[in-house]
Formats: sequence, structure tokens, C-alpha cells
Amino acid sequence: RVDTKSGQIKGMEALLRWIHPEMGFISPAKFIPIAEETGLIVTIGEWVILEACEQNRRWIDCGFPPLRVSVNVSGLQFQQANFVELVRSILEETGLDPCYLELEITENSMINDVEDNIATLMRLREMGVYISIDDFGTGYSSFSYLKRFPIHALKIDQSFVRDVATDKNNAAIVKAIVQLAHHMNVSLVAEG
Repeated sequence: RVDTKSGQIKGMEALLRWIHPEMGFISPAKFIPIAEETGLIVTIGEWVILEACEQNRRWIDCGFPPLRVSVNVSGLQFQQANFVELVRSILEETGLDPCYLELEITENSMINDVEDNIATLMRLREMGVYISIDDFGTGYSSFSYLKRFPIHALKIDQSFVRDVATDKNNAAIVKAIVQLAHHMNVSLVAEG
């Protein structure tokens, strides 16, 4: 993640990749939906948060400037009753300051059980974890809910960013999201 004004690296995102010994590279677009369908995404997601926090802590211990690592959280994982406790436990185990962990949650994951989701987000935020809405603009964008979510950032989906210079509709959507984020006083990330 690069700050467009200063050009400095401000963070990073944990990306899950699978290189199978016989089949080679398997795209996340192929294995993530299967993991979600089978429920394995909860176990995989826990492992990814743990690995991201451990690696980030190691880099900080080696003297690198501390950066926030962002991790995508599936809706199924986020809905787990013990999710906040799991995150707290991982942060304690790894010794990573919560301010260096960002959880990216999609809009669509947030729409069911809104009150419970807001409570979960509040607990994570109070712990010091940074919260982003991922793929913003592609899901169920309910402004009445968005204004209540205790988030730090919106992440504009790459489908809008990719052609922003050549597609006037994408440019209009990105401009509107930028203005929305500024007026809501949240950070903005342009994906891709």
C-alpha cells in the first residue's frame, strides 16, 4: 500500500496463494469459493491471520519500520461467535500491537445481523484493530448501515479503479466514493 501524496509504503496485504505440488498454481478465485462452501475458510482464515501477525512481528523485531498488515476476512469467519476473542488471542500470542493489524470485511458480509456486526466491529476497533470495508461499491451499499459501521477505511474495488482514466462512469463512481470517504472522515484505498 503506497501513499499517493508521499510515495511512501504505508502498509501491506496478506495474499493467500496455493502452489500444489502436482497441479501448480491454483488461483484463489478457484479455491476460496470451495473453502467457503465447505466451511474450511474459517480454519484457513485463522491460519492466515496468525501467519500475517507473526510475520509482521518478525519484521518489526528485525528493525523494519512498523507497517499495518491487512487480512481479508470471509463473512463466515466474521460471523463466528468467538471471532473477536480469536483475534485478541492471536495478537497476544504473536505480540503484535493491534494497530498493525487491519481486517478487511466485504459489504455483503455486514448486511445480515447488522446490530451484531456493529457490536463485533466496535469490539475490534476498541481493541485497536484497524477496520476496512473491502470491495466497496460492488455489494449491497446501504448508506444507512455504512454510516453506523465503526470503520477506519473504504477500499474501492479494482473493477472501478482499473479503467478510471478511460471510463467516465468508473471515474464518476470513484469520484463519488472519494468524496464520501472524505466527508465521513475515513481513509480511502484504491485497489489494484
